[in-house]
Amino acid sequence: MSSSACGGSRISKVIFKVDGKEQLARARAPFTAEVRLAKYPVEQVVSAEGYDENGELVAADEVILNQPRGSLRVRILDPARGTARAGSTVQARAEVVVPEGRRVKEVQFLINDQPATTLDKPPWQTAVEVPLLGELSYMTVVAVLDDGSRAEDVRFFNTPEYLEEVDVNLVELYTTVTDRTGALARGLTQADFTVLEDGKPQKIVKFELVDNLPLTIGITIDTSGSMVNSIIQAQRAATDFLANIVTRRDKCFALSFASRPVMLMPPTNDVAAVAASLRTLTATGFTSLYDAIVHSLYYFRGVRGRRALVILSDGEDTSSNLAYRDALEYARRAGVAIYTIGLDVGALNVTLKDKLKTLSDETGGRYFFIKNADELNDVYEEIEAELRSQYLVAFSSENAGDGEYREVEVKVQGRGLKARTARGYYQ
Repeated sequence: MSSSACGGSRISKVIFKVDGKEQLARARAPFTAEVRLAKYPVEQVVSAEGYDENGELVAADEVILNQPRGSLRVRILDPARGTARAGSTVQARAEVVVPEGRRVKEVQFLINDQPATTLDKPPWQTAVEVPLLGELSYMTVVAVLDDGSRAEDVRFFNTPEYLEEVDVNLVELYTTVTDRTGALARGLTQADFTVLEDGKPQKIVKFELVDNLPLTIGITIDTSGSMVNSIIQAQRAATDFLANIVTRRDKCFALSFASRPVMLMPPTNDVAAVAASLRTLTATGFTSLYDAIVHSLYYFRGVRGRRALVILSDGEDTSSNLAYRDALEYARRAGVAIYTIGLDVGALNVTLKDKLKTLSDETGGRYFFIKNADELNDVYEEIEAELRSQYLVAFSSENAGDGEYREVEVKVQGRGLKARTARGYYQ
């Protein structure tokens, strides 16, 4: 839910809209309303229109929520490849990732290079006509920023059998390899690895040890009332961890959660700023763990390369709007390795342990259960060592872009060696 407000001496009625659709109207001051947003945090426009007693529009304002930030990129989400029927009308939808400090001037939808629709605000979606069978046809979505920067994506329709659509987006699997003692295994080569998608072997087209690739890492800390005796140590351990692992090429952010998630510092390479935000934490309230998972993962949208989220919690969820199954599904789709830390989780709290373990297992991260907060430094050291010793194993899937969930497995040769990565992906 989101609260909106509008005011003015000539205004006698205010209409509140989400993505251009009216939700509520208020005919008396104060002109405030609770509007209903999407279940997951997605890009939406909340607007308020003020009318005078004659029904004339005299004031209006709007705000864009949850806009993806990162390097400029356009991605067509709908229709999926191969699903649009010739001669039909389909709903076309795109996602635009916008650099910090920039705004979208317009998004153009073109069919065979001819303009179909131009939008100046999200949602970036419109109905388009798919040409009749015959000649090759295609849709192009072009995003133009306020500084003139442009990016585009293309979706082909009516594709002849002999023409293959080339997709340069590889499926990248950041993989940790350990030996039988649990120690990290280094010095492996591409020949040591095998990749399976839905049980079918794939050709590895990119391989490297990723000790120096840029990293985006988020720290999400439980600040509910039960953390009161551990919050100071949690602050210090997280601050030391970020100071050790984040370089000039990396970015980090911090989020806390009690009764609701709170963004402390958005993604930045200023470790000192993130550390300062962590020092403001106090322990009070309930535990909205599932909401915090989804909100944290949202800040990775538009970010490519190595991505990791570290979540610290000491108790079961008590106040989230989202269910655990929704948070887990969102985590699968986000493609971010999640490292979960359960602090003083009782032996009988099997449900919470299973949930934290599943989150990490499904995303290629790792789970830890500790008794005291003074063990956090050791945990963070293990996470740091792992993130500096992973292998990037990438392949080009013939299924890429079909929107389906694909199971993946990475196997490694060598006695006692075990590879750990995400269990699947959505493309």
